[in-house]
Amino acid sequence: MELGDRKMLVVGVGKTGIETVKFLLKRGARVSVSDSSPVEKIAEQAGMLESWGVKLETGGHTRETFLAADTIVLSPGVPFGIAPVREAIENGVEVISEVELASRFINKDKPTIAVTGSNGKTTTSTLIARILEKNGRNVFLGANVGTPLIQIADDYDRYDVLVLELSSFQLQGIETFRPDVSVILNVSPNHLDHHSSFDEYAESKMKIFSNQTERDWCIYKADDEVIGKYVPRIRPRKIPFGSGPDGDGISYDGRGIKYGDDYYGLEGVKLPGYHNVENIMAAIAAATVMGCDPRLIHEAVIEFDPLPHRIEYIGEIKGARFYNDSKSTSPGAALRALESLPPPIILIAGGKDKGVGFEPLRGTIESKVKLMVLMGESRFRMERDLGGKVGTLLARSLEEAVEKTLENLAPGDTVLFSPACSSFDMFRSYEERGRRYKELVRNIQLIQSKGL
Repeated sequence: MELGDRKMLVVGVGKTGIETVKFLLKRGARVSVSDSSPVEKIAEQAGMLESWGVKLETGGHTRETFLAADTIVLSPGVPFGIAPVREAIENGVEVISEVELASRFINKDKPTIAVTGSNGKTTTSTLIARILEKNGRNVFLGANVGTPLIQIADDYDRYDVLVLELSSFQLQGIETFRPDVSVILNVSPNHLDHHSSFDEYAESKMKIFSNQTERDWCIYKADDEVIGKYVPRIRPRKIPFGSGPDGDGISYDGRGIKYGDDYYGLEGVKLPGYHNVENIMAAIAAATVMGCDPRLIHEAVIEFDPLPHRIEYIGEIKGARFYNDSKSTSPGAALRALESLPPPIILIAGGKDKGVGFEPLRGTIESKVKLMVLMGESRFRMERDLGGKVGTLLARSLEEAVEKTLENLAPGDTVLFSPACSSFDMFRSYEERGRRYKELVRNIQLIQSKGL
């Protein structure tokens, strides 16, 4: 792709947007930027762009700016459905994601593993990277986690393999991107505040294998109903995990994982819950097709520590065990956490409403949860969807939610902070939200240890 003098519009000035602008400027493109935030909210980025001579539009998007571009690069989280984007597409303007842009400058022979799914992407992609590193590979781990792919598009050659975690936002904007190995963990309703429908969301996820050939690999959850509808369209070699056909995929017998002639016992694994067994199966399959040593695969799996904010054990208060699952930004993620922990559970949940129904949680909540403490923008909707058969309290803040939890705590309880919603109504990220929750719990522990 020749960028010299090409009119490029970058939409969004987050980390990915800024890195995209820097890359385009180095390549000689004529770059402009549009962001919906008022300029006061992005003052630092605005100053930086101005110093680079980049034209910046803030406080909204105008059709003239979008129609003037040759190519539009959408940052993650910018919907394809907004009016200026739709009109640009209708008028023949190319609209792509940053991942698509970066991939056009990365040699197609560079081994690439791409991981997507509604839940488990970060754990699985990180585990794959750790296994590859243990096998002596120099690995880039990034895209939707950590470093944007565009940031290493000029010096990707220093890596032996690229492991990319990809969101539906990033995949929706691909045209030619082709991984050697694609991994589809699961698909459940999510981001319906961004996508026009669940079908659009699912289609975006499935674009991960759209450019793969018969030489490539696709690893997917065998018993996922949504994925199952797309299996006939998968051209690369298939590896189902979970309840795949004997001898054809990778399976779990209750004690360990079998793949071909290799068996991986899971005694000593630190990742809780069956959903993490599925993540491990996917990682083992990906590492195996990349030629990793089974003995080193097994060692890496056993050594792997849970990532922060994912069913993370914090400690005890009054004989109750507290867990931080702030990364739970969808009902599907919260369901996996609830299934992984013992009752009676006090569930602290709620956050920004993403337009997803909470009904899938009802059965598990009724069987395992003794009390829900609901907070955030979605608390009233969650109460309507899930209340009635389980005690429910409403809180205006995370601090108040923890206070109400303490008032109802009994020895033997499990306290699970698993919001089932994104964080953006009250926090800048799920990490900030999780850190604040851990801080509150640890302050209480400190006070109790001093007998105050």
